[in-house]
Amino acid sequence: MVNGGRVTGPAALPMIGKVFIILGIVGLIASGVLAMVEKQGRRTASATGKIVAAEYNPLIEFTTADGTVIRFNNAVHSSFWSDGDSVPVAYDPANPQNASIDGFAGRWFLAGLTGMLGGFFLLTGIVLTMLGRLLIRRIITNSRS
Repeated sequence: MVNGGRVTGPAALPMIGKVFIILGIVGLIASGVLAMVEKQGRRTASATGKIVAAEYNPLIEFTTADGTVIRFNNAVHSSFWSDGDSVPVAYDPANPQNASIDGFAGRWFLAGLTGMLGGFFLLTGIVLTMLGRLLIRRIITNSRS
């Protein structure tokens, strides 16, 4: 178990598990912060846009409420989009270039991905911690017998 100051074998599992738990909690907090920032952001106006070029970062064109035509590249790609598709767009009325496809893939992808990874790390950390403690108890019980 302890070898020259190093923790090895099953005794290392709870320590690794705690690191995963911390990373998971940080990921979930980051996900919540990202979701709040997006929800309370300045992209309050909406329009219907058209995909001009469905490349890796699709080029989207839409018209603002005052009639200005805006083109922007969306940060997230989806294989479901193709040239000419209509998509909902959320944009900042004061800065229409601050725009995104108004949907999970456009606005909530980063928060969702961070939350899923955080949840995965948290659950993995809990399992590793519990498994390590169980194995340590079995080793102690077997060594006393």
